[in-house]
Formats: sequence, structure tokens, C-alpha cells
Amino acid sequence: MEKKGVEEMINEISIFIDNCKYQPLSSNKIVVPKDEIDRMLSELKLKLPNEIERCKKIMRNKEAILASARTRSDAIISESVNEANRLVDTNHITELANIRANEILEQARKEAQQIVDDANAEASEVRLSAMEYTKSRLSEMRNFFARTLEIDRENYHNLIDNLENTVYTLDSNVNDMDASISLLTGTPIQAPVSQAPQGDFGGEDISEFDEEDDFSFAPENKKQSNVAPPPIVQSLNSSDDDYDDEEDDDYDDDDDFDDDDDFLDE
Repeated sequence: MEKKGVEEMINEISIFIDNCKYQPLSSNKIVVPKDEIDRMLSELKLKLPNEIERCKKIMRNKEAILASARTRSDAIISESVNEANRLVDTNHITELANIRANEILEQARKEAQQIVDDANAEASEVRLSAMEYTKSRLSEMRNFFARTLEIDRENYHNLIDNLENTVYTLDSNVNDMDASISLLTGTPIQAPVSQAPQGDFGGEDISEFDEEDDFSFAPENKKQSNVAPPPIVQSLNSSDDDYDDEEDDDYDDDDDFDDDDDFLDE
């Protein structure tokens, strides 16, 4: 199987994301398989740029450079020893040869150390650059998925709020119809279908029909007499017209209750 580099892995992930299916009811949200993207990210973390291979080659060549320096040093030493042995009869020449050999050895040691230091510095720089690049790409992908998750969470919350508002509105309409039926038939008002959902909005109490309608039958401009008031049933029937008018005005604003006038007339 051909080994993939970091760039190839990133391109593969980009293509994978482009081919993901869109989320229902959304044109800019996608559904990403978690196992597949986790596998790609794990594989990406294990990859290093091609520059790391160059670093490894330098580290491997370090031993060859040191071996070459040692070989050169040994050759110089051997040459110096041979020359010293050849000039052993003269102490001055022997001393000069030793000094020269030491100088050559020190120079060779410094050159070898400089080569090793340069190789280590270059390898560290390449490794650091590769790690920073990989971290940057991983951070970008993490931020992308975090933003996607936050947007999806907010959309779901908005959807739930809208559904709760719709249910509450329908409950209120059912309660209003129960109140209308109760006024027409003279039966007690039943308990509300459901309570208002918790949120920033408040529900209307069905008891508003009792507070709004004034069931007092005494004329405003007449003094009260000892005559008993008419029965409650008659008062309810006499106030039906006013209540029907008020209810019709409310229901005319809703397309779902266009036939309320005919219903109340019956």
C-alpha cells in the first residue's frame, strides 16, 4: 500500500467532507461519520512531512561524517607517526611533529563537532516546522467541527422552541373552543388541555372569559329593586350575542377558524 504524506491526507479529508451528505432541512450543514473522520485524523497525526525524511538522512549521515572525520584523523595521525618515526633521531623534529599532529587532531575534532552541531540544528528546525504545520492544520479542523456542532445545537434548540410555541397555541385554541361550547350549551368549563410551556412567553388563562363578560343584568341608570334577578340561564342566553361578536373578532384573524360565524349562529 502506498504511503500517504500529510498533504495527501489533508486533501483526502477535504474530499471526504465535500462528499458527505447534507443534513436534512439544511443547505450548509453536513452529516460526518465520526468513525471515518476519527480514523483519518489519527492517521494524519502519525504522518510527518517529507522534510522529516531529510532530517533522518542527515542524522544517518552524521555517523558517516564522524566516521570520515575519524578516518581522516587516523590517517593524519598515522602519517604524523610515520613522519615522527622517520625523524626520531632529532628531538626537535619529533617535538614539532607532535605539535603538528595535535593541531591536526584538534582541527579535525572541531570540524567534526561543527558538522554534528549543524546537522542537529537543521534536524531540530525541520522537526519543529513539521510539528507546527501539523498542529495548525489539526487546529483548523477542530475549530471547523466545533463551529458546526455549535450551529447544529442552536438550530435544534430553535426547532424545539418553535414546536413548543405551536403546541401551546393549539392548546389555547382548544381551550377557547371549549369555553365557547360551554357558553352555548350551559355546561361547566372543562380543565385546560395542557399548561403553557416554560419559556419567555406566558399563556393566557381560560378564566379570562369569566372576568371579561359582565353577567350583571341590572341597568346602569336604574336603582336596584326588591325584584329577584332573572335566572342565570336566561342571562347566559342574553349575553351570547356580545360574546359571539367578541369571539368572532378573535377567530377571524386565524385562517383555521374561518367558519366560526356559522358555528355560533347555529
